[in-house]
Amino acid sequence: MATKKLEVQDDVTGLIGRRVDELSLPERMKYANKWVAFRIYSPPGKVTRDGMEFVDVRIRKVEAAGNSGQECIEQLRRKNLDPAEFEFTILKPPY
Repeated sequence: MATKKLEVQDDVTGLIGRRVDELSLPERMKYANKWVAFRIYSPPGKVTRDGMEFVDVRIRKVEAAGNSGQECIEQLRRKNLDPAEFEFTILKPPY
C-alpha cells in the first residue's frame, strides 16, 4: 500500500511549483482530473466566460497535487502550511 501511495505522489510531483499554463499538452492530459491547491491571494484572477465566473488558474503556481483534496491537504500540512490559505480545484482537460 505504501508503494502505491508513493507512486501517486511521484505521478503529480511534476505539477508542484509550476503554473498550469507552463504545462505541455501531454502534461495537461496526464494531470487532467487531478486535485491541485493554489494559495489564495487577493485580488483573485477571476474570469467570466459563457456567463460563468471562475478563477483564472494560469497565473498561479500549484502548491500541492494529488488524487483527492485530502491528499493535497496532507501535503500542505507536511510543509507546515495552513490548508485554510489555499483553494482546491480539479484540473480540467485542456480541451
